[in-house]
Amino acid sequence: MHDQEKNILQAIADHLGIAPEDVDRGSLLRDELNLGPIELNDLLHALSQKFDMIFHPEEIENVKTVGDLIVLIEDNLIG
Repeated sequence: MHDQEKNILQAIADHLGIAPEDVDRGSLLRDELNLGPIELNDLLHALSQKFDMIFHPEEIENVKTVGDLIVLIEDNLIG
């Protein structure tokens, strides 16, 4: 795991108030982390501020797992 991925996982864990080891790429945001639409929106807002980026609605509609979220953030950081 590279540093950027660790930073993203840490940011997700911090926002959710859980240990980073309880978050992995395969975790389902809705089912395993119990994020409803409002909680997911709050998480995305926090991550967009932390990593200084903007998520577009069409980008986030297919985000189902932590791994999807990591790829989305990394793609935004590169672009």
